[in-house]
Amino acid sequence: MRRLEKWLALLVIWFTMAMPVQAGEPDGLGPFADVDGSIHEDDVTALWAADITAGCDAWLFCPEEPVTRGELAAFLTRAIALAIPAGQSFEDTADSPFSAEIEALAAAGITQGCTPDRFCPDLAVSRAQLASFLVRALDLPEGRPHDFGDVDGNVHEGAIGDLAGSGITYGCEDTRYCPDESVTRQQLAGFLARALDLEPPAEVPEIPTEMIDFVAELGWPTGPGAEGWRTLVEEHFAPGDVDRALRIMACESNGDPDARNRSSGASGLFQHMPRYWTERSAGAGFDGESIFDPVANVAVAAWMVYDYPGGGWQHWVCRG
Repeated sequence: MRRLEKWLALLVIWFTMAMPVQAGEPDGLGPFADVDGSIHEDDVTALWAADITAGCDAWLFCPEEPVTRGELAAFLTRAIALAIPAGQSFEDTADSPFSAEIEALAAAGITQGCTPDRFCPDLAVSRAQLASFLVRALDLPEGRPHDFGDVDGNVHEGAIGDLAGSGITYGCEDTRYCPDESVTRQQLAGFLARALDLEPPAEVPEIPTEMIDFVAELGWPTGPGAEGWRTLVEEHFAPGDVDRALRIMACESNGDPDARNRSSGASGLFQHMPRYWTERSAGAGFDGESIFDPVANVAVAAWMVYDYPGGGWQHWVCRG
C-alpha cells in the first residue's frame, strides 16, 4: 500500500508539472488588488501575512516590477528576522530607503556588495544572483547537483544547484534556469513562500471597490480568461484575426499572463518558448522585456504571424 501511494503521488506530481500553471478567478479578496486572481496570489498573500511585505503602495503589490538589490535586502531581512546593526559598509547606500536592511545583510555575511565598496541598491536582481542570496540567507545545504544546461561555469552555479536541490526552484523549464533574467516581485514571492513553507491565511481583507476599478483602468485584462485581453489583441492583430488569436490564447494559457508549462517551459499568454524569446522579442521591438509581460507576449505573437520568416499560425499546437 505504501508503494502504491508513492507511485500515485508521483503520478499526480508529473501530471501537474506537465500542465500549464493557471491563475484562479479574481474574488475581490486579498491584501493587494493587482494580484487578485493571479497564479502568485497565494504566495504574495502568504508573505503579507508573515509581515515580509506591505506592497508597493496601498492595496498594490506591483507584481511585474523587477526586484532591486535594495528591495531584496528588505524582503530577506524581514523574512529571516535579521537584527539591524549600526554603521555603513557601502558608499552608495546612504540615500537608499533600504540602507538599514542592506547593512543587516552585510553584517550577517549574506552579501559582500557588487564591489568591495558598493552595494548597487538600485540594480535589478538576476535569477542567478538571487540563488546566492537565498542560499546564504537560508543556510541551505551545499554541493547539490543540478540539471540546468544554461548555468555551467556561472559564478552562481553552485548556489543554483543548492536552490534546486532544496526544492525552492524548478528552473524556467526542464533543463534551463535562465540565470540572467531579472526576478519580478511576484516571482520572488514564490521563491520565498516555498523556501519558508509559508501558506496564505484563512481570512483576508476585502479589496475596496475603488482599488479594483483602479487596477482595471491600468489596462488588461478586462475580464477573466482570454476574452479579457481582447482590446490588447486588437492592437496587434488584424481585425479578421482577432478571434482566432483569442482562441489560440484560450487554448494555450486560458488568458493567464503568468502561465508556465512546467514540462516545456512555454510561458505567458501565447506560451512562447524561453529559448527563442530573446531573439524574437528583439525582432518584434521588445528587446529586454519579460516573457510574462502581456503586451510584449501578445506583440511577439503577432510579429510571429505577420513578420517572422516563415510566419503564420503553425507556431502553436492550438491553431484556433
